[in-house]
Amino acid sequence: MEIRILEKEEQQSIYDDAYKMLEAADNEFVPPLSFRSSSTQRNFSENLKSRDGIRQYFEQLKNQRFAVAYEDGALIAFVSYKENYSCVEIPPKELPNIYISTLIVSPSARGKGVTKALYGRLFSEYENINIFTRTWSTNIAHIKILEKYEFKVIQVIKDDRGNGIDTVYFKKVHK
Repeated sequence: MEIRILEKEEQQSIYDDAYKMLEAADNEFVPPLSFRSSSTQRNFSENLKSRDGIRQYFEQLKNQRFAVAYEDGALIAFVSYKENYSCVEIPPKELPNIYISTLIVSPSARGKGVTKALYGRLFSEYENINIFTRTWSTNIAHIKILEKYEFKVIQVIKDDRGNGIDTVYFKKVHK
């Protein structure tokens, strides 16, 4: 397995495969990616009324950086992230930082340490830089991974993604 952080000018080479991975994983996200306008969308209840499709979400990802995993020359996973991102939950005092917006591992590569390798690459590239992400409260598998890597909950937005489904923001705690 090869893990790389792509330079901006290299990213176009993965767009077709990344788009296919987004389509395949659409309904694994809450809400589905096809119901979102961007990877940093803040109000999930409004967009559930109009389905925009994966294209709008993907167009926003193109403005981000990518860490990728290849196996035998094929893209098997990617993480998209923004550098120096701030919002209500991640105030400017937390700069510099990276905000991990999307993580997708192809079903055939799951359970093989791909997520661990991607996070490890980001941690080494951005050592001593604040790292943030968010997920939904019922995404137990990802929350366990985040806790394993010493991410701590910094904000919970109750029922943000539906009745009983909260948005949970995490920050990587540096040693």
